[in-house]
Amino acid sequence: MKPITKYAKNNTINIAYQVVGQGAVDILFVPGWVSNIDMMWIDSKLSYFLSYLSQFSRLILFDKRGTGLSDRVNPSCSLNERMDDIISVMDAVGAKKTILFGHSEGGTISCLFAKTYPERTVSLITFGAFSKRKYAVDYPWAPKPDERAVFYQTIQKEWGNGQKMGLEIIMPSMVNDADYYNWFASYLRSAASPGAALALAKMNTESDITSILTEIKAPTLILHRKDDIDVHIEEANYLAKRIPNSKFVQLEGNDHCFWVGDSFSVIAEIEEFITGIRPVKIEEPQFKTKTSYAKIDIEKTMLDNFQYNLKAEEFAKLCGRSLSAFKRDFSKQFNTTPFKWLKTKRLEYAKTLLLENELNVNQICYESGFKNNSHFIQSFKEQFKLPPNQYKSKSI
Repeated sequence: MKPITKYAKNNTINIAYQVVGQGAVDILFVPGWVSNIDMMWIDSKLSYFLSYLSQFSRLILFDKRGTGLSDRVNPSCSLNERMDDIISVMDAVGAKKTILFGHSEGGTISCLFAKTYPERTVSLITFGAFSKRKYAVDYPWAPKPDERAVFYQTIQKEWGNGQKMGLEIIMPSMVNDADYYNWFASYLRSAASPGAALALAKMNTESDITSILTEIKAPTLILHRKDDIDVHIEEANYLAKRIPNSKFVQLEGNDHCFWVGDSFSVIAEIEEFITGIRPVKIEEPQFKTKTSYAKIDIEKTMLDNFQYNLKAEEFAKLCGRSLSAFKRDFSKQFNTTPFKWLKTKRLEYAKTLLLENELNVNQICYESGFKNNSHFIQSFKEQFKLPPNQYKSKSI
């Protein structure tokens, strides 16, 4: 089940964050281009990776401003404002110092944060990171202006289209899995609007941390796959040569996303770097293929995901069935419709959140899978005879 989403304040901006795990060290994950911390837990590959990290740490996740569950403000902000967002999340969870784990563009801001706030940085981990995203004679691996222009046009014309977003560049090992590309496309849509995605892409193009790398003092682990198509291996080597106290590990594979391909090799390096103990690989969860979809347990899938605001079609996909087959199998198993079951389950969960947490009604509405606050309050009143706040007061 996904962690509860809370909000940190950076002046007037609300930054969504989650905390999972009770380990002795804090790891703050700084995501790449765009993210949605709720949707991360829907994908079995990504949730497996995050859950593993939370076994030996307190894992802190957040969505950058303009993306995911954070305020959808203009995402074109300064890198200093982005660092302020990280500080606000750290303060909200009581983390005086943290290990930064930055993926792709998140690695860029993590490096800058480690240099700017050494007193709040335990160590630094990057995966698929780069120093800048604009071609130069002394940095020939970054995209040229015409290549970025094509990328911008793709965002404007094809945002969220799993077959045309060029996902084979960032996760080539999944190239034959159209269903996964379609899921990831829906993840991108939930993470940012086309305008926000474009603004962030342009911001990434202008970001340049080449001049500050030698000033990073934190112990640093630089992870990069040898055949990464999106960010060349030499870009990681560039980081390693300039960050003084760094360890550079080249991993096999060509995926730019750490949770696909051989994700355990990434986990092993991170755990050994943090704890000094290298884990032994155990049997990873078997992800369902098209031939085994019918065996997916509807009840478990629904219990794991009911609090997400998904359409019936999306629940059907999670359960590995067509919409008609999903409705038929659901009715046979629960003797009711998915809509009625979801509404009842979400209201029961909302009641638990109301009585056991300090969340306000608006937060509970979205945490329990409702999309509209007034509809949630009305539904709650119909189910429990009182609106949420009155119900809580009477129960207390």
